[in-house]
Amino acid sequence: MPVQPLFGGAISIDIPQGMVDISNFREVPDNQEVFANADTDQSVIVEILESIEQQSHEAIKFHFEQLAETNEAPNIHIIKTEDVKVDGIPLAYMLVGQQQIAKFNEHEQGENSVLVVLALLRVPDHTTDILVSLNAPTSVSKHSSSYKNIDKLQVDASKATDQFLEMLHTFKINDYSLFG
Repeated sequence: MPVQPLFGGAISIDIPQGMVDISNFREVPDNQEVFANADTDQSVIVEILESIEQQSHEAIKFHFEQLAETNEAPNIHIIKTEDVKVDGIPLAYMLVGQQQIAKFNEHEQGENSVLVVLALLRVPDHTTDILVSLNAPTSVSKHSSSYKNIDKLQVDASKATDQFLEMLHTFKINDYSLFG
């Protein structure tokens, strides 16, 4: 996994091979860095947010539910939440979950089952929450535009979670002035 500078180099993380920076193709909000692999339909998103009131596992569940709402996911399932260790981050949590998500305008018939591995990295001295997520399809509807790549898409949840943890352990804040 190559090291990827984020937010002008203020943060760095190793991004899985084959992922490309989506901002080269479309507009991405200033508080996000988005990478995707067109062959596997996997994506990695790093997002900087203002800290929320909820604590520990309740906070990461809240973010997961907000993500599901944004994705218009009719069905979600939290598989597990746990504390994780990330160098330089005092509070870090991981959630592994599943969401039924349709791409673009393929609602209902084109819903895919997507593994969402989400980390919440809290930077309390700067009242900041950093979300790092890996989205990986585990089953694809035959009505989805992604179905043409079915052989490359479906991933093993355990392997995807291990890959995410490997990536997360390379996360580093290089410049705290990013948070104001």
